[in-house]
Amino acid sequence: MADPQVRVVGLTLDLHPVPEPFDFEAQAGEVWMLVGAVTSGRGELIRVIAGLDRPRAGRVELFGADPERLSRRASVQLRSRIGVVLEQTGLVPAWSVFENLALLIKYHRLAPDRAVEDHVVKFVEACKAPIAILSRLACDLSPLESRWVGLLRALIIRPRLLLVSAYLPQETLTAGYDVRTFFEDIVVPMNMTILVDAGPKALPMGPDTRLLVMDQGTVRAVGLVSDLAEHPDPQVRHYAGSSHA
Repeated sequence: MADPQVRVVGLTLDLHPVPEPFDFEAQAGEVWMLVGAVTSGRGELIRVIAGLDRPRAGRVELFGADPERLSRRASVQLRSRIGVVLEQTGLVPAWSVFENLALLIKYHRLAPDRAVEDHVVKFVEACKAPIAILSRLACDLSPLESRWVGLLRALIIRPRLLLVSAYLPQETLTAGYDVRTFFEDIVVPMNMTILVDAGPKALPMGPDTRLLVMDQGTVRAVGLVSDLAEHPDPQVRHYAGSSHA
């Protein structure tokens, strides 16, 4: 079996009170929903996997490697395969949407300079977003538009791992096209590993969706929605039952 895309071993999040350590693995192409109360540690786990925060103990392996043991250059290359969507979108306010997206293409050398514009336009078209938004300044975007451009920014590098720690509005940039359909049509076919802590109602979930149920900074249950629906813990059953399976 291939190495998992994400493996956490003996991980203890840096929370108070100190939570129990836990292990977790996510394989290529799997979609995981991190569910639990606001204080359950969902967002903290995403930030640790993304390399933005450090745990109290334990380690995180990505694509079969421990980023802490790699050279700086190798670690940067590894991180370039990860798309991250946070509440703060990271867009440069004074730049146009095109400039914000093109920066990622140039930085990761995904296309020669002469082909960057064509690359961005084709990507936005493939995502069924309006081309007109490329000329808008990031500072002029509505909160909904800004959140969606932040997601496009994470996806344009074609990551192998997508980490979402932000609420994604039901409405996309295109009228009549919702977030569930967007993920079904655009994101899931990219065959990346997806970890989302934004809640089960925002994204498509079914019996084959995987849940990571968290509580007080540790893992309460792990498994497919269909398996957890009969879990002895009523809290776990609640999350499995609210998945719209």
